[in-house]
Amino acid sequence: MVEQGTGGAVVIVASVTAFSGKSANVSYMSGKHGLLGLNRYVAVHYARYGIRCNAVCPGALERTPNHDIHPDAAGRAERIAAQVPLGRAARPDEIAPLITFLATDDASYCTGASYLVDGGMSVA
Repeated sequence: MVEQGTGGAVVIVASVTAFSGKSANVSYMSGKHGLLGLNRYVAVHYARYGIRCNAVCPGALERTPNHDIHPDAAGRAERIAAQVPLGRAARPDEIAPLITFLATDDASYCTGASYLVDGGMSVA
């Protein structure tokens, strides 16, 4: 992007997990938290090149990459529903529009932000 000289947009997908210490998986939580630091770094250091960077932090998704091998998929759905004020996990099509928006020129003044799309999970 720097070499092209026309700016651009980076959208990092992190997780609501980056905002809490509740995850049982410290590696996952630490990695997602690190992505928020990367987001801020890129936003500050590459703004002069017209490059924006933002992070989208989804809450629980109804279908994860390992959904089909989850030992208790129904139980997982119930646990998520109990933790999310909207009462359910998200669908990918509920996250994608924000990612798309941030990648367009319509978001030309958005940089360095972390956007939660979590059904209220982070405030519950």
